[in-house]
Amino acid sequence: MKQIYKTRALFAALLLLLLSATSCEDFLEAPLPPDKITTDKVYGAKGTIEMAMVGVYSKASNYYGSGSLIQTTEELADNLNYNPPASLDVLANSEYDASNSTGLDQLWTSSYAAIFQANNMLQSLPAETANLTDAETDQYTAENLFLRALMYFELVRMYGDVPLILTTDPKETQSVARTPKADVYAAIIADLKDVMTRLPETNIDGLDARRCANRYVAEALLARIYLFMGDYANAETAATSVINSGNYTLETDLTGVIMRRSSEIIFAMDGNISFAPNSCYIYAMYGMPSFYHMFPMAYMWSYTGWGCLTQTAIDEFEAGDQRFATLYTYSSEGNVFSLKYPYGPFDQELADADPQDHCVLRLSEMHLIRAEAKARKTSPDLAGAAADLNLIRTLHGGLPETTAATQSEMLAALEHENRVEFMCEGHRWFDLIRTNRADAVLSQLDYKTGWSAHKVLMPIPAKELINNPNLTPNPGY
Repeated sequence: MKQIYKTRALFAALLLLLLSATSCEDFLEAPLPPDKITTDKVYGAKGTIEMAMVGVYSKASNYYGSGSLIQTTEELADNLNYNPPASLDVLANSEYDASNSTGLDQLWTSSYAAIFQANNMLQSLPAETANLTDAETDQYTAENLFLRALMYFELVRMYGDVPLILTTDPKETQSVARTPKADVYAAIIADLKDVMTRLPETNIDGLDARRCANRYVAEALLARIYLFMGDYANAETAATSVINSGNYTLETDLTGVIMRRSSEIIFAMDGNISFAPNSCYIYAMYGMPSFYHMFPMAYMWSYTGWGCLTQTAIDEFEAGDQRFATLYTYSSEGNVFSLKYPYGPFDQELADADPQDHCVLRLSEMHLIRAEAKARKTSPDLAGAAADLNLIRTLHGGLPETTAATQSEMLAALEHENRVEFMCEGHRWFDLIRTNRADAVLSQLDYKTGWSAHKVLMPIPAKELINNPNLTPNPGY
């Protein structure tokens, strides 16, 4: 089984070149008819199947990279902003709507492009008996189920009810209506439970293991999903299983906490993605020191206020929190930027020596999921919640243990800890959504001039509504 993964790097560069020739939008708008998506033409050889698998991972990676999930959600929430002037940023100011959502639309199209390719592989793999062993077929099936489940979870938490598409038949894909969120969750959970029965506890050794699905990757995603659903018993069970697996340990070197070398990375998407030179993602998220050497003018532009932390984000850190001292820096103008992404997309030499991907799941989150699940029980286990919370506070923050003594105090402490631990990693927006705190928090910010409670869900892309008469917009758009 290890050989499956060892060959992937050989195909990745070629595949990315092939994928770059066709946009996600074009791919989804004009899918090939079923008679053109035959196994003998798409696959037909083990190496081609391997390339197709890399392609599904690459499409999913677009959601986090060129789709800019992290940058987008940090601005949608209250962690990042332009300063000055805030008026430049429709995301940070909540000015987005159905006619002004270009930057958001890519999240939809990137997700469904990955889903389409996963569905294509799932339909075609049963016919590959001549090219794959039963074990290899099982492996590829499970990985595609995992990636499809991940993409559907991302869609649900961004858009609510979304079309649940499990086929490549254009007669269905081009006219399917929105599926209730509960049904989408049920399909996601079923896929992930299937994955857990098919995949080993570990797949390969080394750094690439963090970019491959295994049993505990699926279970970690389940823990997050259960927390979102309010199923705290199952969230606690899943998080505990991952924690006790022995596959991951909390990182003691904060500078590498989300680097590929990190001991606590559970799953990450390949970071080798091309970014446009003027991408907001670059300016806001990537570390400035190395960026300066390559693009000094862009460095000066960004460092004077492009994508800096908001004042509320800065104020969230307690005095003495070593995460702020280690992972953030002040410009001469007094703005604060993240150093969690030290190399950026252009500093290839350094990036090759110390790779960084897009972190999706890490062990710290499992501890905080378990803590919150314990705190939200009908009979709260506050001591158990405090134990997990304090582990992160003391190890990563260098802070004293929490003084939270009631359920409400513990939940407030957990909201705080999640914000500072995962700042600039794309968690804050979804934490506000799942706890129903978005309107209470964001409506109090003066710069969010376009905020309305309905904006907790993103607008369905206008092009999708036009092309599919069975789609309906989200309320308020």
